[in-house]
Amino acid sequence: MPILGYVLFAVLGYLLGSLNFSIIIGKLFYKIDVREHGSKNAGTTNTLRVLGKGPAIFVLLFDTFKAVIAYWLVYAITKDNPVSYVASAAAVVGHNFPVFFGFKGGKGVATSLGACFCFNPLLGLFVLLIGVSTIAITRYVSVGSLAGSTSSIVLFAIFDPDPLKLVLLVVLTVSMYIRHHENLKRLANHTENKISFHKKSEEKQG
Repeated sequence: MPILGYVLFAVLGYLLGSLNFSIIIGKLFYKIDVREHGSKNAGTTNTLRVLGKGPAIFVLLFDTFKAVIAYWLVYAITKDNPVSYVASAAAVVGHNFPVFFGFKGGKGVATSLGACFCFNPLLGLFVLLIGVSTIAITRYVSVGSLAGSTSSIVLFAIFDPDPLKLVLLVVLTVSMYIRHHENLKRLANHTENKISFHKKSEEKQG
């Protein structure tokens, strides 16, 4: 695949990722912008806090599967795994910086997980289990998200050391740490809030 092909299909993945469902559901069904409430982050956790469990489940599923859709759509066109991997990773960039919503989106956790499943479904499952287990133990979504993302690099380095996959995972993980910089500050100061399943919680974790 020529470089131009990678660029074009990365743009396609980016546009799919820019369909931020936290924002869409909030505006369409609740007439609010979730980025103006709670942690002001357009992701699953803030959707849970601002809108409740039902919308949060839909956001989690949609934001995860848009990376999967990007992968399979590009693969259906190109029959090329590498460019499809790039497209799925580009969906994470779109989620974080959505062109349709002023480039102000989420932190890429669910969409990165979707991309990870595209790279290797079995290892993606282990990444999910590590992330969920860490959240269950610590009740910090930020810690679980970063633990899962970090583990993806280790797992793929050991069991599926494809150079392109590893580069994309490193980029996604570094991006996730950057997007969680406020959470990391709060964790260091012992002021990070734990996950709550109560609608419209006043927590600010995001």
